[in-house]
Amino acid sequence: MEEQELQDRPGFFKRVTGMFAGRDAVEDDETTEIQPPQRTILKPSYQYHVTIRKGIQSFDEALQAGAGIKRGEQQILNLADTEPGLRRQIKDFLAGVNFAQEGTWQEIGQDVYILAPASAFVEVVPSTPASLARNN
Repeated sequence: MEEQELQDRPGFFKRVTGMFAGRDAVEDDETTEIQPPQRTILKPSYQYHVTIRKGIQSFDEALQAGAGIKRGEQQILNLADTEPGLRRQIKDFLAGVNFAQEGTWQEIGQDVYILAPASAFVEVVPSTPASLARNN
């Protein structure tokens, strides 16, 4: 008869620890050095984006605001210094974009508007007599 060579099989503990180390079994008594995971520095992740646009003087700036609305970014527009004809065109255009995105449009001052995406809740609190007295 042929002689059979007995193999040294790893014990239960070595097999279990080998599975956690990503191997089926640990061969012999090799020691492996485990490297800690590399830490990466992440940029802060913001939940919400707000863009304030002051003194819009061209329709190209209105197109940029419309693109921001489509991306879900809140826009605050100050059209007080914008020429009246252009102001009307910008308001009409952005009202359409905002409507298509099911956003909120609120005037917060004379020719100052907030356009918020559908994911944002905009609460308009009515003025109280005490706050009106402070403003006068």
